Amino acid sequence: MSTDVHILRSCDGPRLTIPDADITVLVPGEVTRGAYEVFLVESRQGRPGPLHTEPWPKSYHLLRGRILVQAADTGYELAAGESITFPPGTMNTFTVLSESAEFLLVTAGADMSGFFTELDALGRAQHSEEDAAPLLHKLANEYGITLASQAGAS
Repeated sequence: MSTDVHILRSCDGPRLTIPDADITVLVPGEVTRGAYEVFLVESRQGRPGPLHTEPWPKSYHLLRGRILVQAADTGYELAAGESITFPPGTMNTFTVLSESAEFLLVTAGADMSGFFTELDALGRAQHSEEDAAPLLHKLANEYGITLASQAGAS
């Protein structure tokens, strides 16, 4: 068996918690030599994450539930089995429309897992909301992610 083969059994990858979802890293960037990453995203109905852009393309493939993906100025409702892909720099977020949803998130490059890992650590540090906001902006900037509140504050 080649040493380049990566097998993950029963979602044993790192499990991270961010404000709007639980994320399991299925295929980390180091396994693909930085080409792409794959995540299992599990989220419940509630407040969506902030609108943001990333400097890499990404795709959602819905496995269970219904979500609304905001990409640029348009909302796209997805049901199980449907996918959406958009280019780098697209302002985006998602909202779970059903009680809960699961989807695969595929991103180009190897930076999304680093961002999710640091965001998970930021949440575990239990900062006050007032202290967490500037830390989130700093973290986003380190990964080339722009939050909508930053985009409007030029």
